[in-house]
Amino acid sequence: METMKIYISPPFITFIKQTRHIIPAFILLYLLFIISDPAFSQETGQVQKVYDGDTVLLSDGRKVRYLGINTPEWQEPFYLKAKRINESLVMGKDVRLEFDEERVDKYGRLLAYLYVRDQMVNAKLIEDGLAHAFFIPPNRKHHALLLKLQADARERKLGIWSKRGKMSVLKITSVHPPISAEGKSLQPYSRIANISNIKVNLAGYTLSSETGPSYKFPDIELAPGYTVLVVSGKKINNLKSEGQLVIYWNDQPAKWDEEEDTAYLTAPDGTLIDLYHYKGRRVSRKPKQ
Repeated sequence: METMKIYISPPFITFIKQTRHIIPAFILLYLLFIISDPAFSQETGQVQKVYDGDTVLLSDGRKVRYLGINTPEWQEPFYLKAKRINESLVMGKDVRLEFDEERVDKYGRLLAYLYVRDQMVNAKLIEDGLAHAFFIPPNRKHHALLLKLQADARERKLGIWSKRGKMSVLKITSVHPPISAEGKSLQPYSRIANISNIKVNLAGYTLSSETGPSYKFPDIELAPGYTVLVVSGKKINNLKSEGQLVIYWNDQPAKWDEEEDTAYLTAPDGTLIDLYHYKGRRVSRKPKQ
């Protein structure tokens, strides 16, 4: 069983000691219940390594994936700048981790909002135009703040929102072929994020692969900052707005090539919205040469 480390500030401890004869026991129990809730718990650590704009390694060996944001991948515009700014903010520094509903992802990484003193690094990266909002339910604690900062950065054409960034309203953030890089079998899927600040109706949009198969989206709305998974297989779509949207490519399974392929996202009028080319771990926004 995982041991939870609760961060309790010294002023709070002093308050408890000074009022232990005044505050009824049931109130103390209530306060302890509140601060022990994973959604309110916090931990501290020191950053030992920065992998990219949104993932770091702590000195105790734990990896942390920043919640609520997604920074450019390797070989994408502004990848290096996002990584360098992240390094300047956190490298070698004592940090505080604020958790949401989920503490760990399927890769074993901590999921957190990371603070240096009183500055939320996640928010700073979006504010500087080096990340877009990226919410995967049930983690949505700071979604209003992050969307506001994204709208401001987009209006000012900062970073990824500049002409060089080439950002649209929707983005293919990942494609996972049938066999992962580690050789483990997995169900093929792709993830598409709404990187605008308004709802987008996906009716008529098309996702296709370089090998031919294509999928036309049903009449569903994708909220700003949220994502939809397009999964190969025959199951019932999960279209509940409070959860992760999942739709299944039932009629013609997505045949993402295990080694190299390109995913194309096309608007109802035929305009190419985004493409995602991968070759092993290499990712590019340019088609196969």
